[in-house]
Amino acid sequence: MKKKYRLKKSHDIEKVVKSKKSVGNKYYAIYYMPNELPYPQIAISISRKFGNAVKRNYHKRVVREIMREFLKEIPNYAILIVVKKMAEELSFQEKKEQIWQLLKKLSKQEKGV
Repeated sequence: MKKKYRLKKSHDIEKVVKSKKSVGNKYYAIYYMPNELPYPQIAISISRKFGNAVKRNYHKRVVREIMREFLKEIPNYAILIVVKKMAEELSFQEKKEQIWQLLKKLSKQEKGV
């Protein structure tokens, strides 16, 4: 995923969380808010309780790759994805399906359906 698609500044991430718009399941929580940019920006967060740095970075890379594949379908939002401990047990394909379901849910919430 290119750098322009990453949400890096901590104050920007705090804004997304404070917007209180979210969708989630037992594997992931997605916080989002409208973005002024013509493309989405994404941040990924994993608790230290998840495991050591190797494990956390692996899961960040997996989620980043999944989001890279979905970039064209994602509306222009600032998005924070929080990876929960339960996500560890999923295969790559299952992770992809869970994230896709949450992104569809996000779109439905914004359209008011």
